[in-house]
Amino acid sequence: MLLKRTIWLAVAVAIGSLTASASGITFVCDTTSSSVDPDTAANGASGTCAYLNNVIAPLYTSTFSNVNANIYVEMGSTSLGENESARSAVTFSQYQSILNSEASTDPIRTSSLAALNTIDQAEYGSGDVVLSSALASSLGFTNIGGIFENGNSINNGSGCTIAANHPNCYNGVITLSNSQPLYFDQNGGSIGSNQYDAYSVIEHETDEVLGTASCIDTTASNNELVNGCSVVSGNNTPAAIDLFRYNAAGSLAANGSYVGLNQAPPGAYFSYNGGVTNGAGNAIFNTVANGDDYADFTNSCQYIQDGIGCPGQVFSIATDGGAELNMLDALGYQETVAPEPTTIVLFGSGIAGILLRRRFRRA
Repeated sequence: MLLKRTIWLAVAVAIGSLTASASGITFVCDTTSSSVDPDTAANGASGTCAYLNNVIAPLYTSTFSNVNANIYVEMGSTSLGENESARSAVTFSQYQSILNSEASTDPIRTSSLAALNTIDQAEYGSGDVVLSSALASSLGFTNIGGIFENGNSINNGSGCTIAANHPNCYNGVITLSNSQPLYFDQNGGSIGSNQYDAYSVIEHETDEVLGTASCIDTTASNNELVNGCSVVSGNNTPAAIDLFRYNAAGSLAANGSYVGLNQAPPGAYFSYNGGVTNGAGNAIFNTVANGDDYADFTNSCQYIQDGIGCPGQVFSIATDGGAELNMLDALGYQETVAPEPTTIVLFGSGIAGILLRRRFRRA
């Protein structure tokens, strides 16, 4: 995925008595002439948006009890797919407090908290953490900044706040390519050898809207890694997913260590237990300034989060080994088998928002 731009929004987020939200995932499709599925209007309930809400959304809501996102889907000019997603910055201690206050018997969460409270505390404890607006909302923050369907964060000078002051305010906007051959499952038949599965792309982008995208930008003009969230509190500022990137057991691949390089040490991976286990199977993060997302996987045509699309193949977070589900679990999405999180109280000032754009490339 390509980090295109970072825009800071003048949106303060209220921090008070918080209860994790669980309204689910809602996809809203473009209904203009560039509609996601040309057959949507004719097919009605069998169209793309119906498929997204009836088939794709339940992949997430059946796994996580508190997942919460409002996502707009359209077609446009992009290599294969991209998303623009709103993000918010909280202090490390605020994020840590929320996760520690959740009642959970989930082994992934238990292990990730142990690492967060020791290894990450030592590295990031005095700074901030950037959360996707979907993750912030799911964890119970209110007054969360979002974006409109045209990708703008500001409308006539006023901010866009999720579920508050504008009916078309979204956690993220996903754009599918209007020039690549895409396969839509609900239209029947099987995927062609030259086609890209539209729903694999949308799941990839949805994961990032939910919070799996890094703060690291691999597309600097001088081919050096930069931190797109550095305006928060410096080059070491992490996104939530950056808290779980390791080079080896006990060796956190911290953001600040790689800024200015054109290639970080290869082999970094997602781990929920301090680097002891690769929690994404054999998946390795992209660490090269090549245009892919720093939290995309190096391509193996195996996972939803692979950095490049694979023609003729269909993937799903439900059947690719659980890599993405493990990542979302560690970030703060509660597995349905775990107890509901308790009400928690935090105190602090407002938090600011950013807008990030990521692109998914074709092979």
